[in-house]
Amino acid sequence: MGVRQSLSLVPWILGIVALAALGWVFVGGPVALSQTVEAETGRSIVAGEAADGGPVLLELFTSQGCSSCPPADALISELGSAKDVIPLAYHVDYWNNLGWSDPFSSHQFSERQSAYARAMDLGGEYTPQMVIDGESQYVGSDRRSIARAIADARSKPASATVSLKTELLKGKSRILRLELNARVLEASGNGPFTVMVALYENGLVSEIGGGENGGREIAYDYTVRKLIPAFELRSAQVEKELTIELEPSWSLDHLGVATFIQDPRSLRIEGAANQYPIASN
Repeated sequence: MGVRQSLSLVPWILGIVALAALGWVFVGGPVALSQTVEAETGRSIVAGEAADGGPVLLELFTSQGCSSCPPADALISELGSAKDVIPLAYHVDYWNNLGWSDPFSSHQFSERQSAYARAMDLGGEYTPQMVIDGESQYVGSDRRSIARAIADARSKPASATVSLKTELLKGKSRILRLELNARVLEASGNGPFTVMVALYENGLVSEIGGGENGGREIAYDYTVRKLIPAFELRSAQVEKELTIELEPSWSLDHLGVATFIQDPRSLRIEGAANQYPIASN
């Protein structure tokens, strides 16, 4: 597990304990996440199973330079098959000076992770880290704890809803138009809230040329390409339209878009929606 050197010993110790608890999973082979949820909670997250609340947003903070991250990268790909789960993978940039610069990394993603660390009083950042609905966090490969957290999050009633429609503009296949409809329920309390949009890409493969994973070829899904604070939600319901320019290197057939409503104070995710692929060509 990768941890910034400036951190206190507490996150190190917590991480080591968590990884040790996971030893049986990797020695005996991976256990399907849906099996883990049912064994732990009696509830299922397999495709087709209805959720009590809205979709659960999973945010993985990872890096190509971190040797502990590939199992978490594989798990986030697996999670995509579960209904009402929206996975996103942010590649942080603080590993980039340790032998390999991650081409998917962004300082914006590192700052987002730091905000979660402060909100959860963690004392610092580490990889791989999975944040569930902005409220809880675990080592990103800890499938048992993540399964329990997903089941718990799904059992809560939705506090807000957001929907989206996408369209590639005619004659401008690299311009994506989004129509967003965000609605906060009365039980959610006072705003304002922030409506975020994340563009992500599946089916990416990288040959790692250095660092802890040097010489490996690793596949990545749900890799966030762009994260946008779209607008503030100050009333009960807001409809907005925005356009996003897509980079030429991004595969239109493998691009998805997620939108979510976030409380800027607690960082709790109030509602989320997802569309994959973004639109037909």
